[in-house]
Amino acid sequence: MRLLTDLLNYLKIKELYPPQKEAISVVETGESVLMSVPTAAGKTLVAYAALMKAVREKKKGIYLVPLRALAWEKVSELRDICKNILDGAKIGVSVGDYDKARGLSKYDIIVSTSERADSLIRHNPSWLSEVGCLVSDEIHLLNDSGRGPTLEVTLSKFREINPSIQIIGLSATVSNSTDIANWLDAKLVESDFRPVPLKRGIAIENRIEWEEDETHNLPMLGAEGIAVDNLPEQCLVFVGTRRSAEAQARKLSSVISKKLNSEEKEKLTFFAEKIKQGADEVTSVDANISNLISNGVAYHHAGLTNRHRQIIEAAFKEKVLKALCATPTLAAGVNLPAKRVIIRDLSRWDSSFQANQPLPVLEVQQMLGRAGRPGFDVDGEGVLIAKNREQIDFFIENYFEGETEPVLSRLGSEPALRTHLLSLITSGTISTRESLHRFLEKTLFGAQGELWRTQHRLNKVLDFLDNEKLIEIEGKNDGEFVSANDALDEKLKPTAFGRKVSQLYIDPLSGVIIKNALESDVEANPLGLLHTIARTPDIYSLYVRKNEMETYLTHLMQMEGDLMLPPPVEHMELEFYLWDLKTALLLMDWIEETPEEHLLKRYSTTPGDIRAKVETAEWILYAMCELSELIAPSHTKMITELQIRVNNGVRKELLPLLELDSVGRVRARSLFNAGFTSQSSIRDAKPTELSKIPGIGTTLAEALTGKKGPEQIRFEVG
Repeated sequence: MRLLTDLLNYLKIKELYPPQKEAISVVETGESVLMSVPTAAGKTLVAYAALMKAVREKKKGIYLVPLRALAWEKVSELRDICKNILDGAKIGVSVGDYDKARGLSKYDIIVSTSERADSLIRHNPSWLSEVGCLVSDEIHLLNDSGRGPTLEVTLSKFREINPSIQIIGLSATVSNSTDIANWLDAKLVESDFRPVPLKRGIAIENRIEWEEDETHNLPMLGAEGIAVDNLPEQCLVFVGTRRSAEAQARKLSSVISKKLNSEEKEKLTFFAEKIKQGADEVTSVDANISNLISNGVAYHHAGLTNRHRQIIEAAFKEKVLKALCATPTLAAGVNLPAKRVIIRDLSRWDSSFQANQPLPVLEVQQMLGRAGRPGFDVDGEGVLIAKNREQIDFFIENYFEGETEPVLSRLGSEPALRTHLLSLITSGTISTRESLHRFLEKTLFGAQGELWRTQHRLNKVLDFLDNEKLIEIEGKNDGEFVSANDALDEKLKPTAFGRKVSQLYIDPLSGVIIKNALESDVEANPLGLLHTIARTPDIYSLYVRKNEMETYLTHLMQMEGDLMLPPPVEHMELEFYLWDLKTALLLMDWIEETPEEHLLKRYSTTPGDIRAKVETAEWILYAMCELSELIAPSHTKMITELQIRVNNGVRKELLPLLELDSVGRVRARSLFNAGFTSQSSIRDAKPTELSKIPGIGTTLAEALTGKKGPEQIRFEVG
């Protein structure tokens, strides 16, 4: 395959790893393949080769990734490669609005999250039948209760659309990889090959006991000793919680800072300053992160903003940071290998058991897989921290010698079923109970024999969709003792409401909650609308602590008249209602331009969580606006305004100014405070007058007024 030779030459790869050779030989035949191999064993190369083969054959390729950050990373790599060896191939990315599928037909390869790909299928664009190759990265996430059902249904839908599609599944090593391969009709390539050998050990007190019966003494106890011992090499430290990541980073900074030379400190200062320079408002979080970076350490978790994460990841990739403390999500989400990986916390709280439970073997293996940088390290080192001899025995038996957990379908949960059954019905994939069963039998859920064990749940979900007017069931067999076979001829049809909910890519329960609020007797108002979207399952609400309960009960009594959904009677449900009220009040403060530092302290939250809630709230408000056109058109204008306010974090008075090009919340507030409260007042102003306002400057002032300043005027003499 000439294309493969060109790819290897461009990437300066002289020889393929054994699992790569085996997988690419399958790719060349056009068959599907599942690669179940450790991290850094070259899975991505196989994926790229398959996608390029599809393009050469005049077909499209789709690369599914679990996270947006990974999507942009893959797009950058693919564009660079295709520019040089696949002239003319266009690479696109689809991670944006869930209700749009336009503009993607021009691309040869599309990188997307599974959620976005699922959304595309719901809109049924004509080019879907042209997809010849579908890559699913981190396919073992089928086991994830959040992302797994969407990935499973997306893969099943693509196989339904094009039965001959080539599936390239990239997976960590799992115990039932054969089952996954059989489900996908794929050849299994399974290997424990690692390009950089992994040296594993367990730290106890002030020493590391390596697997080879070698003992290594440490300069001090704990993660600090293991990290300092690793200098000048980098290390990753995995801990259980966000708070632990921050606390461990502070401990490490106090010891690592003493080991840094002047050149290293200078490089660190550059990244530390970037944290502050890029912020609209420098908060205590910015200051803390900046201080840690200047000491050679940082933390990484979901509470950071995208800007924070990008700067920290760049500093680590450039080998400026010596240690990075992270929660386990980093292991699957970002390509950041290090010489040494330290796993400090090997258990986490499990609410179903009301106790700490050991981490899954697969999760630990994913973290250990980050040890060793191909091309830089002779080996990687993975160190678990134990408190006693009993733990050492358990860690060896479980994490070093034990099998990873099997990947099981998560499609059988009620939230997953109601979302995906509605999608299947509205897209026309299924129209009867019988066709529903036929489709589900082709999913992993069906392959693992779950369909008939969960009939009662399937019936419950269909009844919900029917009762809430999302679908219509024609020929419905009512009665307590109706057999499954008796119901197979029932016809399933979407309503206009159900079709809209599905296209908007929100949980059907969210659609019902929004509908109930829009039909409420309470007059629409910003707090009521924000509380409504906070009640939907699409938004993770802020937790109300025990010492806050009285405060939010007082808020409820004061604000109940504005809330469009009445409080529940049951105590437990009331508690969740208050969580949603707290979330709504955070969003209210956000649109009232409350300083971010105040938000962080008032709501005990993080910058990343604020941004995540704002982003989700903006989307659900968009969905509410679309649904209001069907249900309560008189509310549409208010909801649209609220959506813009949430998106920008501004008071209503700034809305006219936001319509101006290059004017966001900061510049709009500066203009308003300077007395320019309307677009006409800005057009009538002198450029020199506007240019003096903070954040405006001469160029923007001239653009806003459509005039040039007197100093730029030139007269030509004929």
